[in-house]
Amino acid sequence: MSEHAFSATNSDLFALDLYQLSEIEVTIASNTLETKATVPSTITVFDEKQLTALGVNNAFDVLNYVPGMQMARGDWVGAVPKEHARGVRLDNGYLLILLDGVRLNETSFGKATVYTPYIAASVLEKVEIIRGPGSALYGSNAFLGVVNFITKKAHKRFEVAIGEHGYKALSGSYANTQEQMSFSANVSLQHSDGQSYDVGEQLTVNDPLKHVFVNAQLDYQNSELRFHFIENQLDEFINLGGFSKQNVHTSQSSSISLQHQIWQNDHHEIDALASYANFQIDSSGMVLPTEAGIVSNDFLTGPNWRTQWSKLKFSHNYKLSSDKQLNSGFEYRHASQYQAGVTTNYYDFDSQLIIPNDAFYLGELQRIENIPEFAALRASHDFYGAYSQLKWQLNPSWLFFIGARYDDIRDLDSKLSPRFSAIWHAFDNQTIKLQYGESFRTPVNNELYSSDSVTKGNPNLTSEYVKTTELAWFYNGKSTSLEAVLFNNQLRDFINLVPTAGTSFFTFENSVNENMSGVELSAKKLYQKLQITANYTQLFDEPINQSFKRFANLQLSYPTDFIDIHINALWRDKIEAERSDEFRYYQPSYTLVNIKLARSFERHTLSLTGENLFDKDYSIFDPRVWDGAVPGKGRQLVLSYQYAFN
Repeated sequence: MSEHAFSATNSDLFALDLYQLSEIEVTIASNTLETKATVPSTITVFDEKQLTALGVNNAFDVLNYVPGMQMARGDWVGAVPKEHARGVRLDNGYLLILLDGVRLNETSFGKATVYTPYIAASVLEKVEIIRGPGSALYGSNAFLGVVNFITKKAHKRFEVAIGEHGYKALSGSYANTQEQMSFSANVSLQHSDGQSYDVGEQLTVNDPLKHVFVNAQLDYQNSELRFHFIENQLDEFINLGGFSKQNVHTSQSSSISLQHQIWQNDHHEIDALASYANFQIDSSGMVLPTEAGIVSNDFLTGPNWRTQWSKLKFSHNYKLSSDKQLNSGFEYRHASQYQAGVTTNYYDFDSQLIIPNDAFYLGELQRIENIPEFAALRASHDFYGAYSQLKWQLNPSWLFFIGARYDDIRDLDSKLSPRFSAIWHAFDNQTIKLQYGESFRTPVNNELYSSDSVTKGNPNLTSEYVKTTELAWFYNGKSTSLEAVLFNNQLRDFINLVPTAGTSFFTFENSVNENMSGVELSAKKLYQKLQITANYTQLFDEPINQSFKRFANLQLSYPTDFIDIHINALWRDKIEAERSDEFRYYQPSYTLVNIKLARSFERHTLSLTGENLFDKDYSIFDPRVWDGAVPGKGRQLVLSYQYAFN
């Protein structure tokens, strides 16, 4: 996938009408340049103008404005964003997350958000999202969706910001183009003391943030060299089910990749890609409080893990004729976990075991790189994938895509992921699509081999898979855009956390087989200067693990001669869940209102952003918290100043 599909200049985008915006080219779903009307998947695209209007700090929060998707923080290894996609909230990494086309999902937890829970929205130029299966191109993890965060490539800007709760931020972008060479880079630094939450009779915790983001890209003739580094620190708040001021969570993600066009003529294009990525996590959460009467000091433990993958990919684009195009490729990826240690305050160095007993209290958290108890986690896997896709323009009204990918994960599983799309341009500005696709997700190391006080792995797990059928209708005019998507997901062999009677709280099983159907509706209307966007999602079946059954959002943008006004509202339906015979979780429906006010003059922009403007008190359901409730974020006001050099 190439970020060069962003074909309009920044200033152009702010002047496009709705029809022209629908014609912006994307490559995320087909490896060919397509528009929203011709792409063989259901997609959502946010250009730079739309991202600016949303006014979110964390790029993952953009997904709250995507039909069928929500992002809400929860428990597990740090209070990181959790994906809700088309009624599924199992927290196993069902969205494939890409940064400039580079995979951020790794092999230990499978989720990008564990290692990369924060990406600054200020460095983004565009976001492309597949709503539905993507394994026919991307293999494992491209299960219920694919998200590609595309960073700025043509900006020279500097931005500073301050806000409530000790929030401070500094970011910048730089680009330079000379004949056959171009260079771009983005930097973001953020710090927050965090908001305060009363989570017990005598316990108040904060959710502080420290974030570092650096990426760069160098293009020379037919080659592209890319690099990224992300570090996040999310201490205190909640981790592994418990709130504690002693909780720690630090994660790092980095990658380097080189892409080269080997050969090109009128009919053929052959590209090669080599890339390497490294992921590190040091996290410890309160598992056993002193009040339980087992230990004299709170017992904290968590992963001190390192994983890596390297990939080699060859792709071939073959233009058979004016109406037929064949895309094929081969990919090899080696993924390994090379460190499986622990950060804990109870450890017996003689037996090399984590033992919550006063005799083995360490006095403070200590980091141990590798322990025998976790030796099985230090595993590696080889992924082999081959795919092919035919694009056939039968006539001006009919367009077909047919393709498949075969993946062989040595010593684990193999999967064939077919897909088919028939696209009918029936009337002016209207498109009807019938689509079918299959996707899978291979179990990861934590699910297969973990062995600690919280989870016990299950080496007999098999891959999860989903069969998705979609019927979609689109209308795009200059001032009105409408979309309706009916989908049916046949979810099979889903891996779920289940309670265990052993020394761990949970284990993993292929225990979920459900059908999930629903409708996603979207509308945009332009009234002179006022632009209105509304999205609504309705599931016909009960969601898995109490995800949201109904949710919606409304976006209003109105530029004036003095100030640009953006108001965004998120609505989520109620959630109820049985926790025990004595306790029932209940969160009534709620609305979160965000606002952004921006004043621009020449090269200067001053803006005020307010997330959860009215400081709504709400919680997010998480089945691993004893009462099910993870507090939602309160109000965050941020004042920022930006200077553009170009």
